[in-house]
Amino acid sequence: MSEKIVPIIEDPSLAGQSHWTAVKLHGWIKENLQAQLGYSTTVRYLHEHNYRLKVPRPWPLNQDEDKRQAFCEKLQNWVADPNIDLWFSDESGFEGDPRPRRTWTKIGKVRHSPYLGEHIRYNVFGAVRPKDGRLGALLFNLCDSVTFQVFLDTLAEENPPVEGRRAILVLDNASWHKTKSLNWHHFEPEYLPARSPDLNPIERLWLRMKADWFNGWIAKTSEELQDRIIASLRSLFDQPTILQSQCRPKTRL
Repeated sequence: MSEKIVPIIEDPSLAGQSHWTAVKLHGWIKENLQAQLGYSTTVRYLHEHNYRLKVPRPWPLNQDEDKRQAFCEKLQNWVADPNIDLWFSDESGFEGDPRPRRTWTKIGKVRHSPYLGEHIRYNVFGAVRPKDGRLGALLFNLCDSVTFQVFLDTLAEENPPVEGRRAILVLDNASWHKTKSLNWHHFEPEYLPARSPDLNPIERLWLRMKADWFNGWIAKTSEELQDRIIASLRSLFDQPTILQSQCRPKTRL
């Protein structure tokens, strides 16, 4: 069964499908494999093989794989060099009305996610050093070259240069990251290949923060949202081992 089922789970197109639900998979197995398999057994089979319901992340089709591979090779060299402090930086928006996430619900019942309807939002500029779990972060109302310069100034002040060591800061290609007037202090900017958020491990940190602190939570005021963001960041400042494991660089595609 595993030889015939697992491949089509990984690639539904092999069975002429675009995606699977447990009901669709159960029906396909009964019809095409003539297997007397119950629905609950199908679901248990999925769980036993470590499959879970997840919302797919949107993924660009026009990535340059050669550039991505070349960047991974550079990452490998940076990670292996004991004289390089490797940082990863990014920005993320946090809203008072977060997007509802999937949750288990009994059939016939409806779960509600609170919704206020007010557009309350903050942006967090962050930079993480996975080697030792060091984190720098600031809150702003918007993202532009002015606010990013303030973040760079603060990051440089809190992490002064060390003689004989290089500080490399990996970023995406946002316009405010490439303003010519930026003062990078002792940091060396290195830009990700286009459309490659998976190569920036701080992206995983934002996902964890939102899942742990903002899933089903609603802010009625800007102050409540700000306090919540600060509390979530402080919890990470106090747990560098989580940052080390969560933000381990991806050096292979």
